[in-house]
Parts: sequence; C-alpha cells; structure tokens
Amino acid sequence: MKKKIFWAFFTLCLSILTTYALFYSGGLSVAEFWQKIKDASPVWLIPAAVCMLAFIFFEGRSLALIARTLGYPVKKRKGFLYAAADIYFSSITPSATGGQPASAYFMHKDGISGVATTVALLLNLTMYTLAIITLGFFSIAFFPRVFMDFALPCKIMVLIGIVTMTLLTVFFILLLKKQSILLKIGEIIISIMERIGLKKAADRVRRGMDSMLERYKECVVTLSGKKTLLAKTFFLNLAQRASQILVTVFCHYAMGGGVFDGLKIFAIQTYVVLGSNFIPVPGAVGISEFLMYHGYAELLGDEASCSLAILSRGISFYTCSIISVFTVILGFILLQQKKNKGEKL
Repeated sequence: MKKKIFWAFFTLCLSILTTYALFYSGGLSVAEFWQKIKDASPVWLIPAAVCMLAFIFFEGRSLALIARTLGYPVKKRKGFLYAAADIYFSSITPSATGGQPASAYFMHKDGISGVATTVALLLNLTMYTLAIITLGFFSIAFFPRVFMDFALPCKIMVLIGIVTMTLLTVFFILLLKKQSILLKIGEIIISIMERIGLKKAADRVRRGMDSMLERYKECVVTLSGKKTLLAKTFFLNLAQRASQILVTVFCHYAMGGGVFDGLKIFAIQTYVVLGSNFIPVPGAVGISEFLMYHGYAELLGDEASCSLAILSRGISFYTCSIISVFTVILGFILLQQKKNKGEKL
C-alpha cells in the first residue's frame, strides 16, 4: 500500500511539473489553449488527436519491428513505450539529449542488448531524417510558391534545416556502414577517461570494444540484408512525420479554414519542420512557432495564424508530451512491479 501511495504521489507531482515546464516555460497559456479547443469544431479535433497519437505509435512500431528482426520479440505496446520515452525526454532535456537514452533504458530492461539497441535507434533515426527530407522535397516540388512567400530569415532557416538533415542522414549511414568511425569515437572516449583518472574503467572499455564492434557489425549485416524491413521502417517514419504535420491541417479545418487550403497548410508545416529541426527540442519550439506565425500569416492573416499556431502546437507538442510522460510513468511502474515479483520468487 505504501508503494502504491508513493507512486501515485510521484505520478501526480511529475505530471504537474511536466505541465508547468512544457506550457509556461514554452510561453503557451493553458487558458488560451483551452479556449482555442472550445472554439474549434470537435469533428476535426478528433482526427487531429488521432494523428497526434499516431505520431507516437508509428515510431514505436518502427522500433519494435527492428528489434524483432534482430531476434527480440518486442510487442507493439512496448514499442509505444520506447517512442513515448523518446518524445517526452526530448521535450524536457537541453538539446533533446534525453530522448534516445530514455528509449535505450526501457529497451535494455526488456532484455535487448546494448549493441542491438544502438543499431535499432540509429537505423530508426536515419529513417526519421530521411522521412523529413522526403517530405521537404515533396513540398518544394509541388509548392515552391509557398516557400518563396516566406520572409528571408524563414527561408534561411528552412535551407539550413535541409542541409543539416542531409548531413545528419549521411553521418548516420556512415555510422551504420563504417565501424571504424565508432572505433575512433571509442578511442576518444577512452582517452578522456584516462585523462580524468578513470584508468580501470578505460581498460574495461578497451577490452570490450572489439567484441562490441563485432556484435555491432553482425546486427548491421542482419538489417542491411532485409530490404523489406528497411522499406517498412522508412514508410513508418514517413507516416510518423506526416501524422504530426496533419495535426496542423486538421486544426486548420477545426477553426473553419478552407478545405482546399489543406495541401498548402501541409506544405507550410513541412517547411516549419525542416526549419526547426536543425535546432533540437526544446530550443526548436521557439523557432517552430516563429516559422508557423510567419508562414501562415500570408495565407490566413495575423490573428488566424496565431490561433492556428497555439492550437496545433498545443496538441502536436504539449499534449503529446503529457501523454508520453503518463506512458513512461506507467511503464516504469510496471517495471518496478515486475522487479518486485522477481525478488519475491
């Protein structure tokens, strides 16, 4: 009973802190967001909410699929937990540094090896960036006028985003293909450990590096021979990015926007994603809202542009992060219960 009370109190406190950190430090008023929801049409808010959940689901589905290909029978609900951990901790940590380690934590607790976890997260991240670039090229090819209507600072951000995403994709592919890069990174880490006096730990890392790189290579070879898997993970990540962008489209409809403007809204939001992804969350939040305001102002006017930014960001980022933290808390509680049962046995 004491443990149940503790976890209930812990959940409440963490939820309150998360809500405060996400809304107030992000400059979004809860009252203002709630008012936009009340003014919007529920017919279109429902698909917007579904797309927000799909954003978590598709990432989780991709991670679960990769893990199963590597020989780990991961269930779909576990994949949802991995994705939720990534999304939540990315939203609250500086430069989004906590997302991948949080996913890795839960994957490790489910018995997935550290090497397999690294390869799975790296492959998924590669497909994630490829998906963003693909949507960007789609928008440039079919809606170049939308890009030209952006102010010069916005255009520069979008172009920097495209270049950065492309370079990141190349870097991730090199990490998967060239184990020598990981070896050099490992040597740098070992050198730093020795300089700060962690010689014993550095020796342990050095002894285990060859074995780790061999297992890493085996995982990469296993995945590289699965063309169907690579195609599926790419389209799952494409669906994930499209789901997040569609939240804005449905929010536009919920506010009474024209149906035929939907594709333009999709293109604008794609440029917003490209322009804000070169700065990781949570720093990208301000960039994203700046791009949204200026991008939609030309099409909708200043007031409607601001309202759409509040409503869509409130659902796609803030509400998504809050749902993710509840998922993470539930996953952690279930892990503790499993651990307690194991100790009793």
